[in-house]
Amino acid sequence: MEGKKKKKKVHWWLIILIIILLMFLSVAVAGYMIFKSYHDKSNYVKDEDIPIINSLPDTAEDGETPEETLDPEAASSLAAQIEGDVGQFDVPSSDAVYNVLLIGSDRRDTSWYGNSDSMILASVNENTKTIHLTSFMRDLYAVIPGFGAQKLNAAYAHGAGPLLVQTIEENFKIDIDNYASVDFNSMATIIDMIGGINLDIYQEEADYLNKSLGTSFSAGNVHMNGDEAVAYSRIRYVGKYDYERTSRQRRVLEQIFLQAQSMSLTELNDFINAVLPYITHNLSETDLLAKITKAPEWIQYELVMDRVPYDDLYTNMGEQLVPDYPATIERLHNNIYGTP
Repeated sequence: MEGKKKKKKVHWWLIILIIILLMFLSVAVAGYMIFKSYHDKSNYVKDEDIPIINSLPDTAEDGETPEETLDPEAASSLAAQIEGDVGQFDVPSSDAVYNVLLIGSDRRDTSWYGNSDSMILASVNENTKTIHLTSFMRDLYAVIPGFGAQKLNAAYAHGAGPLLVQTIEENFKIDIDNYASVDFNSMATIIDMIGGINLDIYQEEADYLNKSLGTSFSAGNVHMNGDEAVAYSRIRYVGKYDYERTSRQRRVLEQIFLQAQSMSLTELNDFINAVLPYITHNLSETDLLAKITKAPEWIQYELVMDRVPYDDLYTNMGEQLVPDYPATIERLHNNIYGTP
């Protein structure tokens, strides 16, 4: 009789254990399906599925002209100089740092990838609890794999996100984990999703926007919808030209970031869910799950903003910019991988 009772007890404990395991499994499966649905609705593209465009159109369907290139002799000389400068550096690595390249493209049709007007490396450092936003100016000269020395944003025109990532990695000796790109229409939609943003502008900026958009802004703090904020971020011929434009782009991102900081977990989840369809990226399901899971923590980090080329660390080659690559790489590595 005692043996039978003992057997019955073990039997019920097994049933309880199986039920608990099934409950955990159901939660895990449900969670996976939710995150899978996030990934499925986003524009995930494998790097190998993006073809290289060797010959760009003289003028694209949208009227944009692909960037000019150097003559062969000048390009060859500059490429040799850059490759010699960067060859002395190793690529730093840290499990505490995540680098994602944020790209804003001017593409408005399907005849080409467009030029990358905005290239911002977002570097999340879990040791220092900071996110560095480093703009790479479109007029930088860099060696584009397969195409030689050209303006940096020509990399995107030839090979979209993967080639631009590779170009920045090889020229600045940095490991970029992923990229995420939007065109300007998508960016405007994303800004509208959070109800617009507030920006401090000066009178010349207000005058430019009023003339181009028909707005009635004055200097000071103004509220902008998506189209207005994107137009503001693209202002190039007011102030210090493209130097100031990259600053405007970072300020727009900063305002989106600050609004996300004030969201509840539910609101942040809904925002991420709504934004994903507008973003083209190369994050796998596993990567996306990991980043969404960490988003509530990362969104509370301190933002630090900068620009390459750094002041006084570049020379002009016509209207284009050639960084002092050794000094630039050293400072960039220091900023991103520095310890508290």
